[in-house]
Amino acid sequence: MVHCEDAHVLDIASYCYVALGLKEDIFVEVMPLEVHGYCYSDGDVEISDKLEGKELGIAICHELTHCAQFEANGVSNEEEAYRLEEVLYEEYINEKNN
Repeated sequence: MVHCEDAHVLDIASYCYVALGLKEDIFVEVMPLEVHGYCYSDGDVEISDKLEGKELGIAICHELTHCAQFEANGVSNEEEAYRLEEVLYEEYINEKNN
């Protein structure tokens, strides 16, 4: 299950949670950051409060991909996260528009 106080962020993160087959609890917090986001191996995710629109969605998809990587094998892979972020976001948008 995904936990987040921001309803829009929760919606995107929940989509990614299901799409990526996550099982562990994920806690997403929107906060002041100098980077777009960060994912810790324990399922805590931080997203920059400076992001909005597509940039926000992409960052959430990117960090949730890291959650899936940590859950699957204990390490993250930037290459895979960059490859999947746009795909996940576009799938999310397509689902919302249908």
